[in-house]
Amino acid sequence: MKLNYTIGLILLMFINFSIAQENTVGTIVYDEAATDGGYNLIYPHNQPDAFLLDMCGNVVHKWENADSLRPANVIYILENSDVMITYRPASFQNDAIWAGGGGATIERRTWDNEPIWSFTRNDAEYRLHHDIQPMANGNVLVTAWEQRDSLECIEAGRNPENLTGAGMWSEVVWVIAPGDDGLGEVVWEWAVWDHLVQDFDATKENYGVIADNIDKIDINFGSVSNAVADWLHINAIDFDEFSQHIMLSVPTFNEIWVVDYGNTTPGELKWRWGNPMAYDRGDSSDMKLGYQHHTHWLDLALSTNSTDYGKVGVFNNRVQGDSGEYSTVHTLLPIYDEYENEYIVNSVTGTYLPTDFEWTFESPNPNTIYSNIVSSFQRLENGNSLICSGRPGDTREYTQDGDLVWHYKTPLLNTSGVSSPVNQGTVLLPTQNLTFRASRYPADYPGLAGKELVSGAPIELNPTPLPPCLVCDLELALDSILFDSLGATILVSAEGSFDINTIEWMSLADSTILPFAQALVFGTMDSGDYMITVTDELGCVDSLVVSVIIDEVNNPNQLAFGVYPNPTNGALNVTLSQHSHNASIDIYDMQGRLVFNRERLTHSGNIALDIQGLENGTYVLVIRTNEGSGNSRIVIQN
Repeated sequence: MKLNYTIGLILLMFINFSIAQENTVGTIVYDEAATDGGYNLIYPHNQPDAFLLDMCGNVVHKWENADSLRPANVIYILENSDVMITYRPASFQNDAIWAGGGGATIERRTWDNEPIWSFTRNDAEYRLHHDIQPMANGNVLVTAWEQRDSLECIEAGRNPENLTGAGMWSEVVWVIAPGDDGLGEVVWEWAVWDHLVQDFDATKENYGVIADNIDKIDINFGSVSNAVADWLHINAIDFDEFSQHIMLSVPTFNEIWVVDYGNTTPGELKWRWGNPMAYDRGDSSDMKLGYQHHTHWLDLALSTNSTDYGKVGVFNNRVQGDSGEYSTVHTLLPIYDEYENEYIVNSVTGTYLPTDFEWTFESPNPNTIYSNIVSSFQRLENGNSLICSGRPGDTREYTQDGDLVWHYKTPLLNTSGVSSPVNQGTVLLPTQNLTFRASRYPADYPGLAGKELVSGAPIELNPTPLPPCLVCDLELALDSILFDSLGATILVSAEGSFDINTIEWMSLADSTILPFAQALVFGTMDSGDYMITVTDELGCVDSLVVSVIIDEVNNPNQLAFGVYPNPTNGALNVTLSQHSHNASIDIYDMQGRLVFNRERLTHSGNIALDIQGLENGTYVLVIRTNEGSGNSRIVIQN
């Protein structure tokens, strides 16, 4: 496509391009060689849709929901390309149970968003919330709040001073299986209420010594969350097919729990870690976790021979530092005896091993990955770490050495509970683009096999792609050099898929940017070397150096020629004026030796020379005609 635009349009587009040089949303950093690559799945709050993005932030697939729905916080791509997605009604004002993370429905859909089966629970007794975990057999693990009235709580040993008239919410874990009618059904249940202990009232149920019952849950422990009744606020669930264990994140206890699902002790609390105070086996100095999120086995993107396979990953939201609160991410390795189906306890302290994290990451600026709520951490196959700080909607990939190699900021602005795309360059504040979790799927993930992952537009408006994301097919060519009584006029064309943003016309002799009357038409009266640089709207750049010679002493405006491109890789074009006859072209090296010769050139216009046989270096090209002679310095560079 040949591009030709007036100067007015060029100046307007130049202003827009200049403002957007520093990306503030979408993909901000992308070191293509250092990242693990793949596709990124996000399901941001306060809008209905889930997005699969390439590394440049372009949408390659989207799962849409009705405008009346909102994320219920997660979506998973299954290995057969189906998805398990969660959602809830946008309005929750009249719901009997509601707190941050509240859900309602899980639904299995095809890749093309067609529903297969669903399960909903959101009433006065139970409400799905936060997370789910698909299982290999097609079932799904879910967490749900369970309403318990005040009398039940007191009878179970709860201190009445820690109750409101509405009682409190306990927790259940369900396994949901698809039914024949397109609806899911509960086929397995684990309830916190069946595993309680308390030392508050000896006349009530569950009374005992808490430190002697480390596989029980103290009904009087736990910090107060935003909803007073929300006792445990379980915010993550995972499942290990090998051990048949369920992992839960319990932020108000600052603990990770592991529950037995399919072995000889189904339902037993097998392991807990992060805060021994929860079972009277330590004090505040022993606490490792602070309102953590996304506790999981590191296996989604890892092969079984990875050194991190089977370890636990966690985003530690609220670490208390000397100068304030910050966040970290960690891995740790539970000590598990698979033959006895037991996790090992420290024989001295009576607390579960390990004694500390195996690996810790915090940014050089502690607040770079800070988020006191939501968030996620994923270990990638190449050892990099994908860290989503959910409150500011900020996802980063770091190498093991701590180098930032990819950075994406969710480009959505929440206004009155509705998120809309923003322009590139917009500065978003925390919670304006809340993002519960970000997940990376490798390019060879089975669920993506055979899918048409064509990069579309980014979510943000007026995007400015980074250099690795540019699809550059911009190519300049010199059409002709015209000579008249005023000197030489250069005509250049630009081929490419995108419109021109800027054009720069510069004299290399003094680095002066020159004016021009119309895009890609350049006039000059002087001999010299000139660089023409064109930038298209995606930021792709191509340049052309043209050498113009006018013999203004012996034959003014008679002998004139142009040479391009310069430097050249061996293909050189020489344009002769219409006044040039019987021309010869000689090329000399810097020692004065003749290395190329063409004689008896009887026509004007463009002459193509093949000088690829010459070595890289600087040469002098001399034109001789019946009108006189001129020369130009050329550079061969491969």
